Amino acid sequence: MGGLGKKGDSMYTYVGKKRLSGPKAEVEDILEELVDVMEEKYGMKASIMPVGSVRSNLVTADEDGHFDLDYNICFSKVPQDVRNNLQGLRGRVRKALDDIAGDLFFYGRERKSVIRFEHSEESYNLDLGILIRNNNGQYCRLVVDRKSREYQLNEIALLYDASKKEDYIFSHNGKDQLASLYLKNKNKHPETDSFHIYLEAVNTVYTEKGGQKMSKVSSNNHTQKQMDNYANQKNPNNSASRAAANNRANQMNPNNPAYQKSRGSK
Repeated sequence: MGGLGKKGDSMYTYVGKKRLSGPKAEVEDILEELVDVMEEKYGMKASIMPVGSVRSNLVTADEDGHFDLDYNICFSKVPQDVRNNLQGLRGRVRKALDDIAGDLFFYGRERKSVIRFEHSEESYNLDLGILIRNNNGQYCRLVVDRKSREYQLNEIALLYDASKKEDYIFSHNGKDQLASLYLKNKNKHPETDSFHIYLEAVNTVYTEKGGQKMSKVSSNNHTQKQMDNYANQKNPNNSASRAAANNRANQMNPNNPAYQKSRGSK
């Protein structure tokens, strides 16, 4: 999708699927192991969520070929003593991932809402956000204020709203339009956070595709019920997503019947 233009004209280009597949697989294997370690060591249940451009395979690289892979680790079960020490939770996640990745990644510059791990051999990093379900059953993002050093949880309803809009756009043949607008805005505002640029592009294309009338979905693509179900499965606040996460946890537990079934054992 689009090539690198003249110097100063186009800083960002899309990362091709072939180049992207290896890093995504590598990162997702590490993150799945992270989920297992956090449960086995700390009793914390979690699932992994690809975010924004990673979810839609619209990852951009700068003129040096460097790109970011954005994921969230979503904790649905966190002991109260851990909730009372958010800085300690962030530290546990960081150390566990350090231990799993070994020399493959090194810890990057401190960031407000993600832990950045830079690949030691290839030109990409993993930006890992931490989400925690609050007492109301809603997920919040763990952030740190770089000035005050205070750790807090912020609501992230916008993230799930965006996922539903993405599904609508894709079912209405709007992915090329989204890709074009996102890349254009990314190059126009390279200093702005990519995720927010992506969200703005999603909102724009969603509206242009008539997304405010969600009930009118083409029968040639997906029904409204199908779209809602898919969005729910990607939303950790929804019971469908929690059920899927619990099912995977059972399949990873040798003491659970689902473990033997998933491996074809009788």
